[in-house]
Amino acid sequence: MPRQTVKLLLIDPDDRLLLIHGRDPATGTSHWYPVGGGVEPGESLDEAAVREAWEETGLDWLPVGARVWTRDVAYVHAGRTYDVHEDWLHCAVAHFEPAPAQLTDRENESILGFRWWTAEELRTTTESVFPPDLGAHLSSLQQQGSPVAPIDIGARPTTHV
Repeated sequence: MPRQTVKLLLIDPDDRLLLIHGRDPATGTSHWYPVGGGVEPGESLDEAAVREAWEETGLDWLPVGARVWTRDVAYVHAGRTYDVHEDWLHCAVAHFEPAPAQLTDRENESILGFRWWTAEELRTTTESVFPPDLGAHLSSLQQQGSPVAPIDIGARPTTHV
């Protein structure tokens, strides 16, 4: 059974998305990915979102996010395969400078920094972004607004991140 996870689309007033720059300690490859992580037993999706935002960015207040996407995916990190179900929440936030509050040992080892991205920058970058079509999905969301029901952005083959 896939692990339940929450991914956060933290969008600032200039329509930029906050991503984490990480490095796989097993391969040395780097990539950009959204804030978020596993939902702990007994935790709601919103509770997990608040906790993950605080742990990874230091954000101490997170508005309730609109659930906009879902995805089932397997990915490889540090030589280990993770099978996850992702629920993606869109959260409008004030622009801030991330300052992680409580990273895991694995996160401390792999996080290189943060950056706010526009959808256009994500669509045209040559850097590795997880998921690879994030820029196109973000652009569509910004043009059409939040869907009434979450959109399945599709399962992908195992990804190395």
